[in-house]
Parts: sequence; structure tokens; C-alpha cells
Amino acid sequence: MFQRLLAVIASLRELFRWRTWRLVCRAFWRVLRRFICRVLHLPCPEDCRRPHREGCCFDLTPDVYKRPDPLLYAQFYLMKQGLAVTWNNPDIVVHEPNPNAPGGIGIAVPSSALQPNHPYKVRVRVWNGSFDAPAVGLPVHLSYLSFGGGTKSHAVGTRYISLGVKGSVHHPAYAVFDWLTPATAGHYCIQARLKWGDDANPNNNLGQENTDVKALQSPAVFEFLLRNDGSVQRRYAIEADAYELPKLDPCDPKTPRAKTRIEESRARWAKALATQKYGLFPIPPEWSVSFAPAALSLAPGEESVIQVSIEPKFAFTGTKSFNVHAFAIGPQGERDLAGGVTLTVTK
Repeated sequence: MFQRLLAVIASLRELFRWRTWRLVCRAFWRVLRRFICRVLHLPCPEDCRRPHREGCCFDLTPDVYKRPDPLLYAQFYLMKQGLAVTWNNPDIVVHEPNPNAPGGIGIAVPSSALQPNHPYKVRVRVWNGSFDAPAVGLPVHLSYLSFGGGTKSHAVGTRYISLGVKGSVHHPAYAVFDWLTPATAGHYCIQARLKWGDDANPNNNLGQENTDVKALQSPAVFEFLLRNDGSVQRRYAIEADAYELPKLDPCDPKTPRAKTRIEESRARWAKALATQKYGLFPIPPEWSVSFAPAALSLAPGEESVIQVSIEPKFAFTGTKSFNVHAFAIGPQGERDLAGGVTLTVTK
């Protein structure tokens, strides 16, 4: 009888060890799968998620961790959010070189007044949307396009910067490039692209500076190239508006602050959508803006010259800017921004 009892106890002990080992293996496998899902940014399967604790009201997803969000004024991203844009990029500025100035940067030069075969300094301002994660060694790539929308890109160079968190002394950060313009006279569009492997939002990393200025001679006539960089034939529509970057509101200490950063960001985004939505800045009735052609179809790799005529209907003096946008029209009527220019008339 006693020997049977010992045998039963030994069997229970072995069973307990085997059961414990299986539980340990299962727990280790769940942890390993969660780690793989987090690294590869994949949705975590239900059987490897952490079980809810009593009273827990949320489930953390695998990608909830601190990541930087390097960004600059990105027209293609902003337009997809429904916002109006200007192609006069506030984060990309061309300067004359000056060896006696800090960083060798002289006075700013409009991108519409660049000389051929001339050295310039291009300064790119980079922001971080994250309060928690910096981007040390962030690569900034600079290139230029022949003037217009969807034209070919030519690399200028790459610079590496250390971008601090939002609100720190290293925010924003600047990348400065030496650029020798092409020997052929003409207008060139400058593009800056940020490349970060673990970016919280990789869609706001491409900014473009593309402007032209002409004296009004009733009318002012501009020309730019539109190129189909796709692999299929595309239809294009040309539109224009009179949007300009708004002036910053003065800081009022009496204004009630949001409780959290998320609430503050959401409030600012909602205000931007309400006040800067695409379509809220039509051409003023006292101005005439026409295109030739206003709609066209291009084969893959084909280019076409778009002519824009701008004329006031009154005695005009000063400066006035207009943004011209080219949209690729899909088979279901969807619109995809192909590029654009900001045109300024002076008198």
C-alpha cells in the first residue's frame, strides 16, 4: 500500500514537471512571437497577445514604443490630408555663399532667380514630431528636378544631422548643401527627402521648392514641363488657387491650454483643416488665370509644356502669388497629385 502511494506521488510529480515545462515553453514562444511582430511591424496574433488583467481597459499594439518623426513641409502629404499647399517651401531656402558668414551662408536667393553654373548654399530645416525620440545621424538627401511637375530627378548630395526631440535645443536641425547649378539656364525645382528606418510617419519626409517670378506685361505668361513618370498612360488636370502660408498667431498667455500633448495636436490639426482646406482659396474674381492645355493625356515617360497666363482685371501694383497643381486622374476619377509650381507676378 505504501509503495503504491509513493508511485502515485512520483507520477504526479512527473506530471507536474511536464505541465510546468509546457507552460514555460508556451510563455517563451508567446514572448518570442511578440518580439518578432514588433520588430517587423506586423499585427500580433490573438494567441500571442498578453492577456487582459482584471480592470485593464486597453490592449497595447506591438508598435507602441517611442519613435522619432522627422518631417518638413511636405506638399504631397499635406494635399492628401485635404490641405491647400504652396510650392514656395518655407523649409528649403537657397543662399549665396559667403565665407565670412557663419556656416558660409550669405543672403537668401529666390529659387526663381538662380544663375546657371553658379555655386549656392541650400539650407534644409528639419523638424521632429516626437517629444520622446531623437533621430541621431538622420540622412537628408537633396536633389533637383527640371522645372515643373513629375520631371526627372538629379541628385545633389546627402548630409547627416542630429535631430533632437520636439522642443529641445537641437530642434529644428539644419542640413546645408553646396550646389553648383546646371550650366543650362532655366528654372529648377529643389527636393529634400528624409530617410529614417524607424520613422513614426514616413509620409511627411519629402518637401519641394518650386517657384517662378515674372513682371506683369498683360498678361504674365509662364511655362513649365509636366511629365508622366508612371508606367501607363495617364490623364492630367491642371488647377490653380491663391493659397499662401498663414501668419502665426501671437502667443496669448490667457488662452486655455490643452490638458495633454495629444489634445493640443488634435486641436491644431482640426483648426488647420477648418481654415486651410484645399478649395477654400479660389482665384479672386479680379484675376484671370488660364492654362493651355487645361487637361491632357500623356504616355509613359512623355512630357508636355503647360502654359499659364495670369492677368489682373484692375490696375495692379505689387506682388501676387498663385499655386498651380497638376493632378493625375485615375480610371475611377481618383486624383493623385503629380506636382506643381508657385507663380508670382510683380508690377
